[in-house]
Amino acid sequence: MQDTARNIVIKELPTSADRLPLFIVGDVHGCARELRELVLKARQRVSQFQLVLVGDLFTKGPDPVGVFDLIHEFDAICIKGNHDWALWAAMVQAQRRGLQSLPEHTQQTLHLVRHHKRALFDFVNGLPHALKTSVKPARERKGWEQEYPMIVVHAGIDPVAGVMATPERMLLTARYVRWDDPNTRGKLLLVPSGYRAEMLAEAEQKQQLGRPLPKGSAPEMPPPHVTPRVRPEVADKFRWHELHTGPDLIVFGHDAKQGLFRKTLSSGRPICVGLDTGCTYGRQLTGYFPELDDAIQVDAKRSYFDLTKNVIVLKGPSPRMAV
Repeated sequence: MQDTARNIVIKELPTSADRLPLFIVGDVHGCARELRELVLKARQRVSQFQLVLVGDLFTKGPDPVGVFDLIHEFDAICIKGNHDWALWAAMVQAQRRGLQSLPEHTQQTLHLVRHHKRALFDFVNGLPHALKTSVKPARERKGWEQEYPMIVVHAGIDPVAGVMATPERMLLTARYVRWDDPNTRGKLLLVPSGYRAEMLAEAEQKQQLGRPLPKGSAPEMPPPHVTPRVRPEVADKFRWHELHTGPDLIVFGHDAKQGLFRKTLSSGRPICVGLDTGCTYGRQLTGYFPELDDAIQVDAKRSYFDLTKNVIVLKGPSPRMAV
């Protein structure tokens, strides 16, 4: 399905009964070694499945070409993330203004993919924004439907308007939303947010509270009594999935700060599963079998992205990020 007026492409997969089980993997970010390990681990549980990647495929990690090779080796279905869109835009900008006009970590990624630029450009340009299909649970569960709808998206949807009416920017970048008018609650607005900015701000708060970070360490999550600074105009923000009540199961990535997330109906049937567990920051890479309602993880070998310097750490050990 395509909405040409809003540049939205949604790919429909066969229903659950007419395809292989899906194995949906969160933000890979160039971590090819962990992706291969995760797929091999998943095959110990289910011998045959269709691999699906939720976007943010190549940037901020050490081996984007390796990820590209694995996508073809495993015949993976991929959707577009905000960093995939940004990589496409960076290639266009580099052609017009030169590499020096780009952030350093983007320059690093373009250098790593230098012999595959045209292939990656075409590949990213053709990615859909979301997938639609259905899930038939592998075994009968009390209170669950025999089959229910599922949407796979990189970041989020507008739970009031539905996926087809969700703007592209929200599909690619949504973490937080707010009401245009808290009284009437007629329309949801996207609240821009960035993982790096939030983590650095919270690290700064820790330092202001008299707990300096160890030299060379990555920022950590603040303790529960620390209240993150929020601009007054977005003080009423909340995560988009707080309003989602089903029936669709929404599987998404993008929100590394939230980590592995699962929201259910009263029956226990999932309606939201978040899979970004910050592999490139030294945490885990996570995949999910919707037919089994089961997640599988592998640990990152090290931290590949330095949030303080905003660069990819290509060689040597790097401290894990405790988030």
